[in-house]
Amino acid sequence: MTAGAFELRRPMGRTVHIYPADMVRVLTFACVIGVHTVSTVNPLDSVPGGAVVMLLHFTREAFFVLTAFVLTHRYRDAGVHPVPFWRRRLLLVGVPYLVWSVVYTGLGLVTAPLPIGPALLVLLRNVATGTAWFHLYFLLVSLQFYLVFPLFRRLLLVTRGRHGLLLAASAFLQVVIDLWLHDPVPTGAKAELLPYLGSVLLSYQFFLVLGGVAAVHASRVDSWIRGHTGLIVAAVLLGGALAEGSYQWSIAHGVGAEFATDVFQPVMVPWSVAVTAAFYAIGAAWADRRAGGRASRFVERASDRSFGVFLLHPTILWALTVAGAASPAAQLPAPWSSFAVYGVAVVGALLIVEVLQRTAISLPLTGKSRTAGRGWSLPRRTRAAAGADTPGSDAIEAGRPALRSMDA
Repeated sequence: MTAGAFELRRPMGRTVHIYPADMVRVLTFACVIGVHTVSTVNPLDSVPGGAVVMLLHFTREAFFVLTAFVLTHRYRDAGVHPVPFWRRRLLLVGVPYLVWSVVYTGLGLVTAPLPIGPALLVLLRNVATGTAWFHLYFLLVSLQFYLVFPLFRRLLLVTRGRHGLLLAASAFLQVVIDLWLHDPVPTGAKAELLPYLGSVLLSYQFFLVLGGVAAVHASRVDSWIRGHTGLIVAAVLLGGALAEGSYQWSIAHGVGAEFATDVFQPVMVPWSVAVTAAFYAIGAAWADRRAGGRASRFVERASDRSFGVFLLHPTILWALTVAGAASPAAQLPAPWSSFAVYGVAVVGALLIVEVLQRTAISLPLTGKSRTAGRGWSLPRRTRAAAGADTPGSDAIEAGRPALRSMDA
């Protein structure tokens, strides 16, 4: 068995680290910052900017595949006790969500001040809808997934032996949902609700089901990806061509760039699946060759800090563009302005998270307990698994085998 392969039968209480997921997470977070940078630095109606965004818009789907994969694999053979499960995730994800909702609502009020009463109403609306900033929907959807996860796991159990049919039905439903959400002229209640439906769990159900099914059959999926890299490359090329072709067709027919890059389009389903598989293939190749050197340590540390970087990086984009519109990086001609802002955002976010994780406020700001000394830390048992419970994390703690393996 290679260094990157899964060890599905593990001694009680042992933790399995899935190294390919480190690379998947790092690559996906890098692309997240990329799409946010391009969207922030360039006008929303920029056709060249939209062409880049279209190819980077797989990131949220990849995140949900990874989140469901990690969580399902962690609990695939062990029972889920709902109350402790929910309490842990409320602390590790819910607290950062509330804190950053306050922070980003405050940043929004800097540029559009309101009296205290209306400002509080805006904050409440933002917390309820995940719209304090453009990326916080992910945490709200993750919290919804945690809430239903015991039932989700039960669904995977009762459909054992029919997971292909489950995936097919889920994919069909996702296409229907995307067609309904991708509406250029919504009316009535739909027009009122549409801006908030990106923060609803059902909008991403296929990618969560895909991650869950992949975790149940983790060994088979791992072996298949390793043995079909040529097919995966072909799928990426075809999926990318379809996604970009769809965008260019929309632009040619008078559709604005912002709507043409909408993430809720059926073409994004095969594109997102292809890129996620390709990232895993890259991660598997890296995991097989990693030797604990400097490059490997960088990937692992970047993966460990990725959730904090995700939470924090828009503050740097805001400082460089909205608050610092005259900054040298933002004033460069396109596309160099995007490259410069991207570099500052990545390096700056990593450095700030590195500092924050050594402070007493690490948990509410980065979703991780303090790395050195004392601070706002979790109880010992929870702290040991803290890295496993934030969205997209890959450390998988083995539990008591309460059920026969779902991989049947």
